Amino acid sequence: MTAALPQLHDHLPDLCAFVATQAHEIENGNLRDGDALARCIREFYTPERMQTIDRVVPGWTTMAAYADGATLVHVTQVMIALQLLPEYRRATEHLRCLLDWTVLQHDLGKEVIKGQRDALHAFRGATMAVRALPGVGFPTSDAYAALLEPWIHLVLGAAVPAPDGKGLVQDSRAMPDILRGAEQLFGVDSAAALIVQAVLLHQSLDVVPDWPNPGSVTEVELARSIRPALVPLLEAMMLVDSDAWQLFDPDSKARFRESTLAAFATLRRHLGA
Repeated sequence: MTAALPQLHDHLPDLCAFVATQAHEIENGNLRDGDALARCIREFYTPERMQTIDRVVPGWTTMAAYADGATLVHVTQVMIALQLLPEYRRATEHLRCLLDWTVLQHDLGKEVIKGQRDALHAFRGATMAVRALPGVGFPTSDAYAALLEPWIHLVLGAAVPAPDGKGLVQDSRAMPDILRGAEQLFGVDSAAALIVQAVLLHQSLDVVPDWPNPGSVTEVELARSIRPALVPLLEAMMLVDSDAWQLFDPDSKARFRESTLAAFATLRRHLGA
């Protein structure tokens, strides 16, 4: 019998309840203002709650310290948007669990400095997820202890100068080895491997023309590296990451959703899925 997956609401019940309440208020039209939502989010995160979350997801308080908590607010908005996402609502319990953990950790490695885009945060966050997931109960492979540090070294070293000369971007040439390494750490198509891969890749596809991702790869390139089991998780992650910026702008939300779904339809064709 397969062991039950760790559930986010068992580890962080207060956060899950808060997110569900805000999603309900938005859906019912009782909350219609992004500034009001941001204030509510900031008020929720007391020092005690921040410490509780950091014990589950080490690095949370560090992430929240950048840019006066801008990423903290965004990640919480993504969690709220997830509750409203049609794909999440009709997903299996298994996929919903993977999405909960992926969304929580997807920007954990982001370092926002003076409004600059952190083009390496997805790779950095994946290394943090790899360390955190066993701590909440996700099983590892027998090779985890031996392979962990070499894999982290590989991921953190996969950076090249940006085409415009401004900073560093992901080195996509290392992608196949990195993705394969996540499976060696946790098992092929295992829950933890899929979560880590989704965190790692959520900045690797251009799905919204308005917001091109530095260091992105094409659908063809990505299809050479990933397994079909990852696609529903990654698609929902990228949908909801975009939705969070448009919670109160339905026209932009619909337009960005359409372009994201189109990109993943192309990816599925290349995968033959």
